[in-house]
Amino acid sequence: MSEENQGSSALSEQGTISISSRELGPLLDVLPDALVIVNQQGTIVLVNKQAEKIFGYTQAELQGQTIEKLIPQRFRQLHVAHRQHYSKAPRTRPMGLGLQLYGTRKDGSEFPVDISLRPLQLDDQPHVIAAIRDVTAQRRAQRERMQQLQQIQRQSEIINLAYDAILIRDPIGRVLFWNHGAERLYGWSTQEALGRIANTLLKTRFPDGKATVNDDLEQKGKWEGELIHSDRNGNMLIVESRQVLVRDQATNEPSAVLEINRDVTERHRQEQKQQAVHAETLARLSFLREVLDALPNGIQIVYGPKARLLLANRATHRMWGAYWKQDQPMEDFLKQHNIHVLDANQQEMALSSFATLRAVRKGETILYHQETIRQPDGTSLPVLVNAIPVRKKQADISFLLQSDTESVEQQQLAIVVYQDVTPLKEAEYLKDEFIGIVAHELRTPLAVLMGYADTLLVQSARGHGAPLADWQQDALQDIKQATERLVTLTDGLLDVTRLQAGRLLLHCTATDLDALVQRVASHLQQTTSQHQLEVHLHTPAAIVYMDPQRIDQVLTNLIENAIKYSPQGGPIWIEVRTNPEQQTAIVSVQDRGIGIPKRQQGQIFGRFMRADNAQAWGITGTGLGLYLCRQLVERHKGQLWFESEEGVGSTFFMSLPLLSLRDEETSPPTTSAN
Repeated sequence: MSEENQGSSALSEQGTISISSRELGPLLDVLPDALVIVNQQGTIVLVNKQAEKIFGYTQAELQGQTIEKLIPQRFRQLHVAHRQHYSKAPRTRPMGLGLQLYGTRKDGSEFPVDISLRPLQLDDQPHVIAAIRDVTAQRRAQRERMQQLQQIQRQSEIINLAYDAILIRDPIGRVLFWNHGAERLYGWSTQEALGRIANTLLKTRFPDGKATVNDDLEQKGKWEGELIHSDRNGNMLIVESRQVLVRDQATNEPSAVLEINRDVTERHRQEQKQQAVHAETLARLSFLREVLDALPNGIQIVYGPKARLLLANRATHRMWGAYWKQDQPMEDFLKQHNIHVLDANQQEMALSSFATLRAVRKGETILYHQETIRQPDGTSLPVLVNAIPVRKKQADISFLLQSDTESVEQQQLAIVVYQDVTPLKEAEYLKDEFIGIVAHELRTPLAVLMGYADTLLVQSARGHGAPLADWQQDALQDIKQATERLVTLTDGLLDVTRLQAGRLLLHCTATDLDALVQRVASHLQQTTSQHQLEVHLHTPAAIVYMDPQRIDQVLTNLIENAIKYSPQGGPIWIEVRTNPEQQTAIVSVQDRGIGIPKRQQGQIFGRFMRADNAQAWGITGTGLGLYLCRQLVERHKGQLWFESEEGVGSTFFMSLPLLSLRDEETSPPTTSAN
């Protein structure tokens, strides 16, 4: 603590004072400082009332005590040495120059003091008089001033560290303070800016007028807005300015204005670019909408697991028979307008089977999916659905959005196209009717032709009638094989027409699927020596409620395909297992044949559809087998799918629901119609 010696002691500082105890006594109590007189041995001889007051002792309690009684315990030993040193050469001086001195009160509390020492001849004996002043208040004030100075220093450092330009100007606009941020932004150093008129130096332009700023400062005490400044090189700067009026606490008159300016020039440039891009984007979007609205097919973009609508053209709303609001989930839209979606068999589809939802939930590409939309007024509209998931990295859809872009872009998108196939369905119906009639009319002549060919071959082999030449027998075999192919084709065509007309009957009964698979595999093994049919059964018995003749037809087709499309021969794995959780039996047929080209896998279940590589290998077929298989399996409430890689092989999977005890009790024993 600093030592203050303001000369308040009433004693003269010129030489050593010589006085008697009787003369000194009355003088001590009139002096403002606490006075303590000690002899050369350090014993207290006299104290005045001020000393009694600040130390809490009476004169009687202190007389005869050593001066160390008034000093904190930790300093007493050191003080004895200093006192003895002083007594050898006494002189007038402040005690402990440069040190912080403390006294101890009677209650043991310590307090800071300033002490001045002066030699004194009292009753012709050398003594020392100590003038003691309690400086607690002064020390507290010094600490507060020091803290204020440190705070001002820290604030100044922080202001200079600030990236923003901070300046203080007086009421007439002269710069009083100019931080480093202002130097960086405007180019003038502090020395160059101080004393200059700020608005003149920066060539300030006020978008709303200078008077508006001044009025707000006067009435509200602050102003915020944008200003246009010029830097030292004449470059225009746009700043975001915040100004605060500082008033004198005594007079309430304006004393300064604190101004904080942030450079937003680049932000303004970017905003202008964004506005231009946004305007261009809106124009592109408007053009895109016009193009989409001109198309006859319904086109919609959906996102997320709930298939929320992002964009749809007019044809989409026309096909649904209702307006689908943007961002509305597909399920909510269908329920709101009582719209139903039916499959190719005119059965109501589960939501998870919708081509749209499969695309956004599983990322599946669905092509040529047949659905029927039953509109709110009951009208049925057959459609062909193509749902294509869009890879997120390829989907720049920000121009379509009016809300939270990020939340949409993080979810799966899909483009869905609905094609009204009503005219095609009508034409297809007429075609199927014609094919059905032709196929039916062909059955009788084909049966006759095949019968006569068989008869001739059998009778010739038994030696009945005239013997046939070798070329005649070869010709009859060719006629028989060609007739068998025609019979297979006509049977397939008849099945197709029955399916399309809804007249295919299933004669279902509880059937052992394992036994059926083994029987079909055993029969077909006899037709080939190049292939090894291996059947693996993982369950004791898989009982399925089905039409055994139709499932026999499906299994025969799948295994024959595995044989036919493996021209090089090899093993064919046939496996039967069950899925207890889903209560299904699954049959898989795996070959190591030519496989199916990836680009054609989406169409392989279509009618008359055959892969290009099969034709390249010279493998014949009608293209109806897989179509009929899928239709028959789906009518058994099952599923048919495959995995294939060209040149590696294919695996076809068929799942059928297992027969439960309740199904066995309630199912009809004879037939069921589609």
